[in-house]
Amino acid sequence: MFNRLWMILLLVPCMTNASFIGPDGKPYPETKFRKTDGKFGAELVITHKEEEALKNWNTESKGVLFPTAEIFHKGKIITALVVFKGCQKIENKCQLSQKHRIIQPDGEDYADIPESELWFNRQSPLDGSIGLGRDYVRLVVEPHEQLGNYTFEVSVKDYQSGKTLKLSKTITVVE
Repeated sequence: MFNRLWMILLLVPCMTNASFIGPDGKPYPETKFRKTDGKFGAELVITHKEEEALKNWNTESKGVLFPTAEIFHKGKIITALVVFKGCQKIENKCQLSQKHRIIQPDGEDYADIPESELWFNRQSPLDGSIGLGRDYVRLVVEPHEQLGNYTFEVSVKDYQSGKTLKLSKTITVVE
């Protein structure tokens, strides 16, 4: 069963926190995969439709539809994206990194991915707007690998403010 995640690009600039806003204009609740700390916020989006997600991101609109799912099939590409907002700016630029870890069904590490750029030395998104991380993770569970729950963990660090948001989301991989 597919969930649909809506995030509004242009939010009310005077908001005091970094809540992500749904299509009804109401803030989404904080979850393990969506967190804020003051104005700084990040969300882990896991999709099986990377092309559609990126096309939707690049289409001018009031909001972005990221097609997501909870169940994925072996041999298919699983993409983990991070969206953010409210980073601390110096000279109107953000310094954000991400560090991913994927845990396989038996609890062992599937992947421990070194720190990489989320948004580094780049123009900050407009106040109240979200940004899509420059780097993202792709996973293909091969035929010989485990079925079951895979947990994606990501630490999003804002070097300017010193804040780190730890996000996680679990998906199920089936035949």
